[in-house]
Amino acid sequence: MDTNKVKYTDETLNLRSFYLRFLKKIWILPIAALIGAILAGGIYYLVTVTFGPERRYEAQARFHLTYSDDAYIRNAEGERVLDWYNGATWTNFIFNDHDFLLELVKNLKEEGVDISQERMKVLEAAGGPDISNQLQALEEVGVDVIKDESKINVKGDIISNERFLLVTINETDKKLVEKLTDAFIKSLESYPTYNESKAFESIVCMSKSDVYLEKADNRMGVAIVFGAILAVVLAFFAVLLLDAVDEAVYVPEDCEKRYGCPVLGTVFAGNEVSDLLRGELAGLYDKYAADKENLLFISSDATDDASFSEKDLESVKKSLGSEYDNKLSKVKAISASEIGAADGAILAVPYGKKNAAMTEHLISQLKKIECPVLGIIFTRADLKFIKRYYGIK
Repeated sequence: MDTNKVKYTDETLNLRSFYLRFLKKIWILPIAALIGAILAGGIYYLVTVTFGPERRYEAQARFHLTYSDDAYIRNAEGERVLDWYNGATWTNFIFNDHDFLLELVKNLKEEGVDISQERMKVLEAAGGPDISNQLQALEEVGVDVIKDESKINVKGDIISNERFLLVTINETDKKLVEKLTDAFIKSLESYPTYNESKAFESIVCMSKSDVYLEKADNRMGVAIVFGAILAVVLAFFAVLLLDAVDEAVYVPEDCEKRYGCPVLGTVFAGNEVSDLLRGELAGLYDKYAADKENLLFISSDATDDASFSEKDLESVKKSLGSEYDNKLSKVKAISASEIGAADGAILAVPYGKKNAAMTEHLISQLKKIECPVLGIIFTRADLKFIKRYYGIK
């Protein structure tokens, strides 16, 4: 009878049963998505705003450049081309020119900026050359430059063509950005007068922006969406994992595979009845148990109290109808502690009850006293679920 028995710890997950039951828990996914979105958004806010780097301010100035003949060179083809033409040239060379830095510091002092009090460090934009020599030169002329303080980023970009230069100044102090921008404009406009290369005839500031808060790279939306998706995926796999280790049975076929005993039929919770399944129960009961005189009926969760067995037996009687009253009068509902010799026993295994180990124990005990297990009746089942599983309308 138990040649096809499969231990419940080694069972393959019944995916149809799982998905049908998962539909009842589908509400978990939007709740998980909401929680994941809130957590991810909160973490992103804490990392980038609450405990993130200090916000920086920016200002921009646009310049018109008039080049001298000295700014042009001959390329390999012999063509006359402009040498000082791109943003990298300005950012990495001209803005770090020794004479330009000295002029900038002088104009900063005129703007009322005390270099030492502001604890300012004049640095090139990221990727520029080392300017330790320029800093040393500033110190030699009496400028106290603190070398371990926050960066002032200055970047030049050539916009549209080589005659127009956009300078962006970035720092954490709003007032300092404004003063530095004014000093930078003065220093750059006078650059043609003290620059040794004589590459420019004139540099004129066309416009200056107000100081504004640097636009942050706000990825809050991405963080929220990522958190929601991750939470949904984790919630689904958590439900899948819990179901994989769930020892309860939800359909008769799984019960039959697990315990190696024929399932005689299915009865439902309350007064629900399925005509199709009622007919199956009647036919199999007649085949396996109707000719026995002394039968035991044991529910797998009726360990010390026979009340569960009595209720399940009553459900069987209601399902089979009054014509089976005489046959079922030979059946006695007992608890597990009352097991004794009989012509046979019928086990009642409840739908969704996590007591596989106890059920196996009952089968083992009945075999030891040579009381044959005639079959299993699947009790307290969910009629809607069973109909969906079998596709019954």
